[in-house]
Amino acid sequence: MQGSRSPLAVSMLTIASALVVCVAAFLPWYQTAIGPINAPDAVSGWDASLLARLAVAGAAICALCATVVALDVHEDIALHGPVRRILAGTCLAAAIIVCAAVLFRLVEPPDPAIGATRELGLALATIAAILGLYGAMAQFSRTFPEPRQHPAPRRRRTRSTDGPGVDLSR
Repeated sequence: MQGSRSPLAVSMLTIASALVVCVAAFLPWYQTAIGPINAPDAVSGWDASLLARLAVAGAAICALCATVVALDVHEDIALHGPVRRILAGTCLAAAIIVCAAVLFRLVEPPDPAIGATRELGLALATIAAILGLYGAMAQFSRTFPEPRQHPAPRRRRTRSTDGPGVDLSR
């Protein structure tokens, strides 16, 4: 992975973003102003939606895969090239799922949340999911080997059509 620009930094960004999504799922995502008196004011993403639970599962997978890739980049473990690419691809797929789940819940709150306002946990999860997707894409793009430099083309030998012993001084 020589020639890559800071592959460890993008792995760390992906890991940190995935952990922030996991924590943000337990923070308040919605606050209701309408409802019964005994209804809770704020509800966490974990309690509000199955998509938040999917985001937590995807973020955990993303963090684990990015951790293994980071350990390989730091040379604590040695992974074969295809294994590293598979792990980076799994991390990217999980980050896409996390980002889609969080962004969907940002745009479409759960049905009973009429008049609900979005809270800090959802904003934090959204920012972390987008940063995690960026980190996973950068990590995936840096796991491929450097393109080979093609050798200079060989000069072709031209054959004389006049046969052996031709005078080339003309």
